[in-house]
Amino acid sequence: MSKSLFLLGAQKLLNGGIDCDTDTMKLALLNRATVDVAKAITNATNATPIVITSNSHGYANGDIVVIGGVLGNTAANGKFIVASQAANTFALTAYPGGTNVAGTGAYTSGGYAINLTTTEFYGSVDAGVVGTPQTLASVTTSNAALDAADVTFTAVSGAQVDIGVIYKDTGSAATSPLLHYEDDYTGLPVTPNGGDITYAFDSGVNKIFRLVI
Repeated sequence: MSKSLFLLGAQKLLNGGIDCDTDTMKLALLNRATVDVAKAITNATNATPIVITSNSHGYANGDIVVIGGVLGNTAANGKFIVASQAANTFALTAYPGGTNVAGTGAYTSGGYAINLTTTEFYGSVDAGVVGTPQTLASVTTSNAALDAADVTFTAVSGAQVDIGVIYKDTGSAATSPLLHYEDDYTGLPVTPNGGDITYAFDSGVNKIFRLVI
């Protein structure tokens, strides 16, 4: 599973296009299967490297992708670098090392991939939103780490929540840049039951995320 920055969002963070201290930053909960840019997976070979089948995925060699929901061959879940891409398949190499990823069992079903290299705006994922995105409060950026108060989503109903994303809200989904992706949060996945969902950020040194050399 994965916790990562969207690459184009990270570039905006570095060049001043995103200022977490002053911009309106929001957290959205997503259902992986209905995210606009998610590509369905239909096979993950039990081989080295694992070869993913995902029709018309559109990925390029070197793209960084996150995969979740694969059953059977669970080594196919995580963050990877795309290699040996073809129209409907691509191989998994380890992030960041680039070594071939070995399978751990026969694929049975499921799985979706999201491209962290090319996915840029909230409008690329908002079809998968569950509940109402919430504005981050008490945002700090000390010691190169982003932190904020825990977030409560009230009276949530709908599809299973697999992912949390943080984005800068510009007022338009088409221009609101995505910054942070997380699907390894302790409370995920969760199926809403009409009650509240509290998203508690990491209280350790890395907080939500931390830039390191």
